[in-house]
Amino acid sequence: MPETTRWENTSSTRTSRMLTDILRRLPRIWADRARARKLAPRLPVLAGDVPLPSPEAMEAWILDLCTTPHRRPGTPEGHRAEGWVADRFRQLGLQDVTLDPIAIPVWTADRGTLSVAGLATPCFPVIHTAFTPAGGVQAPLAWVGTGTARDFDRTDVSGRIAVADVPFPRMPTGLLMKGLQACYHVSDPDGQIGLGTTQFLNFVRQNFIGGATSAEEAPAGDVYWQAVRRGALGVCLILRDQPGNSNTHYGPYDGILKPVPALWIGCDDGVALRQQARAGAVATMTLQGHVEPGTMHNVWGVLPGVSDEVILVTSHHDSPFQGAVEDGAGVAQVLAQAWAWSRVPRERRPRTLVFVVDAGHFHGSQGAHGFARSHPDLMARARILITLEHLGGKEVAGTRHGYVETGRPAFTVMFTSSEPTTIATVVRALTGFPARRTAAIPSDLLAPVPTSDASGYVAESGVPVISWIGCPYYLLDEHDTLDRVDFAELPRIARTVTELVRIQMALP
Repeated sequence: MPETTRWENTSSTRTSRMLTDILRRLPRIWADRARARKLAPRLPVLAGDVPLPSPEAMEAWILDLCTTPHRRPGTPEGHRAEGWVADRFRQLGLQDVTLDPIAIPVWTADRGTLSVAGLATPCFPVIHTAFTPAGGVQAPLAWVGTGTARDFDRTDVSGRIAVADVPFPRMPTGLLMKGLQACYHVSDPDGQIGLGTTQFLNFVRQNFIGGATSAEEAPAGDVYWQAVRRGALGVCLILRDQPGNSNTHYGPYDGILKPVPALWIGCDDGVALRQQARAGAVATMTLQGHVEPGTMHNVWGVLPGVSDEVILVTSHHDSPFQGAVEDGAGVAQVLAQAWAWSRVPRERRPRTLVFVVDAGHFHGSQGAHGFARSHPDLMARARILITLEHLGGKEVAGTRHGYVETGRPAFTVMFTSSEPTTIATVVRALTGFPARRTAAIPSDLLAPVPTSDASGYVAESGVPVISWIGCPYYLLDEHDTLDRVDFAELPRIARTVTELVRIQMALP
């Protein structure tokens, strides 16, 4: 059976399992939604106007933050971003602006190459994998499909370089949100979400999820760790579903150093590499770089209110590439709220606002986990966590030649805790200030905690959460550039966020 057909069958099975799990939960979701819709109109909202920064100011923040080619944790570029955020917080009048250090190993690749039969194949390093000797690793290639146990049983990879496909799953967004109504609320004022609406989840490499520290700990279907366990000297992974033959992919970003070198290969270059691997062609792969002790910093500040109960507003500053959408756009939304509420007199702020732009989303989300662990008293006073990521990105479709803009905003979700008042807050805000192509879903619909930067805070403290996040196709590759941001959309998003905060400010 052709590899593509086999994957599609496997992907269909996994999707069916996911949908079966969601189907079991539907009655509870529907009941929670009905209760929230009744409660939402009765929720209080803080009186008075809350001004917002101009579109030009929000655009300028993103342009300023995104002047470096990346903002990877622990690098000089990452440190510049941390200082920049701290300066903005001080300019906006936040108190006690602090940079909390977190020690990490900083992995830096200087050079990665792949040569087969004397011809170079373009490639990109798989982060946090082992470096090769200066002369590289020379060995026969071995094709292992998508890395199932059956694939490995058919092919001996010991002493070889394993070659495999890494596909992205496609989420049936429209079916889930508008068909099954597996959500608390759909905000789609333009009617752009249809039953056939889908999206690739490029952060979900189903056969290379990440998070494992050994072959024994890894899932049975993890292609990288299967190759390690069976004695492969290196791994080449083909990005079969990434458009335009791009080989830049920053994942898995678990921050775990891994024992065998690995390279990403673009989908078109992968066509020839598959054939060469089936034929057992000899290849030379190199991955040169260094690992050294380093530090990254969470940046946070306080806007005191009448009480010490806290509304926590967060995003992350690190990014694998230019990161205009991830997460220049998220940082801009946090700054917009700091700007807005700093212009509201303290006596009109019933609760204290704490703004955090954390580090290390791309290092196992250690910034979020670290903040919650380091500030238990603050987390205990947190009434709600509002996390803002990748908002205002443009939707793209993938073609053989790359990404093509569709003219629509990227689909976003609000991971929302099941507590009735939290759901009602979201329903009321999205009803009064509709967001485009957005669905509010249970915070644990896809995983025990939100699949967002909110996960660390929630896992460590159990804080109720509204985590608003977009997932455009280009997030983890070099195409997350300034032209991917719909700057005109940013104030509209900020207004919806402000309404979330106004409601939480007024709740008894």
